[in-house]
Amino acid sequence: MTRKKPHLEEPSGTEGNSTTAPEGAAEAGAPEGAPPANPLEAETARLRAREEELLRALAEMTNVQKRRRQEAETALRYATESLVLDLLPVLDDLERALASDAGGAGDAGDALRAGVTLVRDRLLRVLRQEGLSPIQAKGAPFDPTLHDAIALAPAPAGVAPGTVLEEASPGYRLKERVLRHAKVVVADGEGAVT
Repeated sequence: MTRKKPHLEEPSGTEGNSTTAPEGAAEAGAPEGAPPANPLEAETARLRAREEELLRALAEMTNVQKRRRQEAETALRYATESLVLDLLPVLDDLERALASDAGGAGDAGDALRAGVTLVRDRLLRVLRQEGLSPIQAKGAPFDPTLHDAIALAPAPAGVAPGTVLEEASPGYRLKERVLRHAKVVVADGEGAVT
């Protein structure tokens, strides 16, 4: 059994020319924005436009999902921020209690100091597990993203202007975020903090 192959030749003669001439004339004379003369081409163009719209919508939806996932991860990562921030004054009070000599001499004063030290150390351990870390300030160059300058002092010999001389209050980070700036005294001089 032999099948005949379809013949793809264009018709010759006046009929073939008459079918192609009006199409070319219609396309050349057609105003812009008018649908193509061939309905198949019009449908193809419409489907391509719709495909582009759907691809844009899909890309936008993917971006929204990524953004929401990142926001949720960030919220979860820093969920304890307000609690840690509320506990910092307690840590400061414990540090001040240990720095003072109010405990007095003798066994009772030593026991009180040892107890306060244990409480402070335990609190620090818990806060470090949550991602808290102190900001090292003394001797470092002043950095306004980490430090709050509360005073300027004359720069001692060998110390560059703009260097942190003293730390009045410690600063802390929670993971990568600055939770509280360190309050510092900065060496005065040209190029120092203004």
